[in-house]
Amino acid sequence: MIYAYRTEIGRRQSNQDYFYMPEEGAKPVVVVADGMGGHRAGNVASLIAIDSIHEYIESNNEPRLQILLQHAVSYANHRIFDVASTDADCSGMGTTVVMAYVESTKFTYANVGDSRLYLFDGEHLRQLTRDHSFVEELVHSGVITRQEAETHPQRNILTRAVGTAQFVKADTGVSKWKRGDIIMLCSDGLHGSISRQEAEEILKTSADLLEACDRLTETALANGSTDNITVALVRNEGGELL
Repeated sequence: MIYAYRTEIGRRQSNQDYFYMPEEGAKPVVVVADGMGGHRAGNVASLIAIDSIHEYIESNNEPRLQILLQHAVSYANHRIFDVASTDADCSGMGTTVVMAYVESTKFTYANVGDSRLYLFDGEHLRQLTRDHSFVEELVHSGVITRQEAETHPQRNILTRAVGTAQFVKADTGVSKWKRGDIIMLCSDGLHGSISRQEAEEILKTSADLLEACDRLTETALANGSTDNITVALVRNEGGELL
């Protein structure tokens, strides 16, 4: 696997996004978390999430990977909720989480909130996760269109987050992929300010993943993103050529 990332404070005073890339010898998990709940609390929630998920996955050998990822999110939720319940400065804090456990022929993913995971097959970029947001519910029920959701004034309202309630369940899935495919995990600072067509073109034409991360981020900034931006890319170098 080839990994690359970029995180950018953007126009905010602090960066409340955190991410995790696997170190040598660690399990092949990538995580992006976008904190919320004020200047300090958002930082705290996303950092606890990243640390907790990494700790749980490294210390547990559950073979059912969807269950493993769900339990890791629940563990992070418990830790964040405990801090929020005992520290007045952190009251109400929470975070999104999106992650992938990557293997040569498939990857297992989980998400809570509106950070997303996409699969790029060399031609098309396809969103695999579904946002836990108010506007996503409106789209799903047919009240508004996908295009209307992109500019809806309440598009940042989440219906599910890690740490804001005593219990949370992550959505999970499994997808096949082949050699050369790329998965993209990102916070809404990126996907909310760049079109799918722009992202596809960047992934098609970038010389490497680092260049792609930079071009994706700079395009989102140029398009007016006012949020923190984090993007993590993973390219499959060991799968089959299908």
